[in-house]
Amino acid sequence: MNAKQLLGAISAMIIKTAAAVVIIIVVFRLAVGAYDFGYQVFADLPVSEGEGRIVSVVVKEGQSCRELAKELEEKGLINNSYVFFIQEHFSDYKDMIQPGTYELSTAMNSEQMLEVLCHVEEEE
Repeated sequence: MNAKQLLGAISAMIIKTAAAVVIIIVVFRLAVGAYDFGYQVFADLPVSEGEGRIVSVVVKEGQSCRELAKELEEKGLINNSYVFFIQEHFSDYKDMIQPGTYELSTAMNSEQMLEVLCHVEEEE
């Protein structure tokens, strides 16, 4: 094997190793992102602990859940509008949000906000 062939073999091995490292990093970041998203969806944690901050929210007639979720995120009631949209989509409150003016707290989780937004009374 001459020097040219040896250099070519080493270069090919370096390129394959670099490609493998890039693929591993991309897969790892995707896995961490997927885990984080799933945790946010299923943990359903409020934005703040304690009493929180009360915010008035107006739901308009015909307003989509996605639009409402963006508004809730802008007002600081939720951390991620897409997570709220997914939570609403797979909850018992799917397509039940009623128009009106609501007082929501940053100490409420998404489930509690959906109960209020859908006029659902808690059973005792």
